[in-house]
Amino acid sequence: MEPIKTRENSITFYNEEAGDYYHSQSGAKEEAVEKYAKALDVSSLKRPVIFDICFGLGYNTAAALDLVKEAVIYCFENDREILKKILDINVDFKSYNIIKEFVKRFIENRINEYNKNNIKLIMIFDDAREKIKDINDKADFVFFDPFSPAKVPEMWTKEFFMSIRNKMKENGKLSTYSCARFVRDNLKQAGFIIKDGPIIGRKSPGTIAIKI
Repeated sequence: MEPIKTRENSITFYNEEAGDYYHSQSGAKEEAVEKYAKALDVSSLKRPVIFDICFGLGYNTAAALDLVKEAVIYCFENDREILKKILDINVDFKSYNIIKEFVKRFIENRINEYNKNNIKLIMIFDDAREKIKDINDKADFVFFDPFSPAKVPEMWTKEFFMSIRNKMKENGKLSTYSCARFVRDNLKQAGFIIKDGPIIGRKSPGTIAIKI
């Protein structure tokens, strides 16, 4: 995979197997900050528990860490190659050095937990649809960022959304970039209340799903 600059000059990659980019071409950093960290107002809680589903290059987690002093973040990923790319790039997040240290320890030494200065990161490596069932913690916020529904529809099912909802606190919030009708229908059938997310880099809004 070769690095690709988005229009804001942040780096993303293209995944040949999925036939999709990891981020919006308008701006990878902007998407992480505006559609995930700020959209869910992660700084509204002193020590939020966050599930970052499809961690990728770690931008969404970095965006959250730039806004909070304390957090527990479960990072779900199943592609070692995209994790390795984190060690090769530099991104304009204050907290990206934390992401790099966390991932380096995981890649080189299979250490899946980072715990320093009230920040706890846990790598959950494998199929998120199965691994989420084993998590004992419950999330305040969920960053849901798989490849597009057209490319990986199996990640956007009612069943997976139900599994996620079961692991969220009451009034917990999920954010995703997609507003596809079948995605929103599946979220509703899984028991979420739906709101429009921000319009960033696309003509249509993202989606905020709330557990009530």
